[in-house]
Amino acid sequence: MTESDFENNARVRPRRGPAGLIDRYLGPGAGSVDRLRVALAALGGALLGGLTVDATLAPRLVLIALTAEICAGLMAALNHPGKIWIHRPAGRNGRQALFVAAQLIPLAVFIWLFRAADTGLLLTTAGLLAAGSAVVALTPWRWQRAAGLIALLAVMFAVQELHGLTAAAAWFLPLFYARVFLAYLPAPLPDDPQMPQQ
Repeated sequence: MTESDFENNARVRPRRGPAGLIDRYLGPGAGSVDRLRVALAALGGALLGGLTVDATLAPRLVLIALTAEICAGLMAALNHPGKIWIHRPAGRNGRQALFVAAQLIPLAVFIWLFRAADTGLLLTTAGLLAAGSAVVALTPWRWQRAAGLIALLAVMFAVQELHGLTAAAAWFLPLFYARVFLAYLPAPLPDDPQMPQQ
């Protein structure tokens, strides 16, 4: 991905009003296929959250919403328009740091509802989120996906060793970290593998 690719994409700006919120989530210029993939990912996440955990109605509805958004966001960040929008040059590092910080909200809600508000687990997973995100962000672009996968595996190993992974919604944390480490943070790959990355 060259600077000119970002400049060309910069001409596609989010629309105004509510449609602009969708553009900012999916990336301006997202087509019908991109939207369909995000919608199917959200539906899959909602089904995963709703059908795999034995919980009362309120926590189950919260888990459905959290998982639907995580899956939709993961797919949006993997789609080309979303990836370009996330990695546009102006303010990229600050936006990414803010995104990672905002991920503490669904993490805290999940731990509060499904891990008995375990403060130690929250501190561990938040620290691992920050550390893994820093590793991916500081890795050269050609290795970011590999670094993201290694970070994901290392984080899950650390959580298992320090706190154990209970059976209920054991898929949540891997999915959560995959969104950040594998979908959101890695830079777009160039069309030509020899093309220099900005």
